[in-house]
Amino acid sequence: MGDTVEQFLLTEDDLEESFFGEEPSAAYDPVFLSGDESGRVLIDLINTLTHGTHPEAVDHAAGLYTNVVGSVVFHHVARFRGDGAQRILQEFVEALHKCDRYRMQLNDGMQFDVTKAAVEPLENSAGEAFVTRWVTTADGYRIEGSWAVAVSGDILSFVNVRLPDPAGIHRLARTALERIAAGAAPS
Repeated sequence: MGDTVEQFLLTEDDLEESFFGEEPSAAYDPVFLSGDESGRVLIDLINTLTHGTHPEAVDHAAGLYTNVVGSVVFHHVARFRGDGAQRILQEFVEALHKCDRYRMQLNDGMQFDVTKAAVEPLENSAGEAFVTRWVTTADGYRIEGSWAVAVSGDILSFVNVRLPDPAGIHRLARTALERIAAGAAPS
């Protein structure tokens, strides 16, 4: 099987701001409440990727980075059997295109309305990769976030960010894909 997929995770050195690595927490675990049924598919896929519980995954790693101004970067990488990574990407992309909005709840009880702003290809990507921009609101609270999902060989990469620079998701997702394609840990 070779090295673990942990070597493909983004690191603090990949982030342009001052971020701190944290232990990925189960406190995030979103639960679908209502809205487009495709939102349930997205939430279920994210949870199985986050916890490495997808039945076709053979290896999994996750990283979480935060900074003092509230920016967040989650990165999940999973290796799948056979063509599993490509099938998961297709399932994810189909749900992304169908989903306009959904409501979710986190383990701490906070509920959020999530509205899709755009789905676009990952800029300068060699391979199938997509970026989705979301607006999340709750009681006057508004954040803009982005997801990037991509496949390289048998590995699926999922980057979830809340960054002030909208181009940041493209840069981080490309960095992750380049690392996977090179098959080597960061130096």
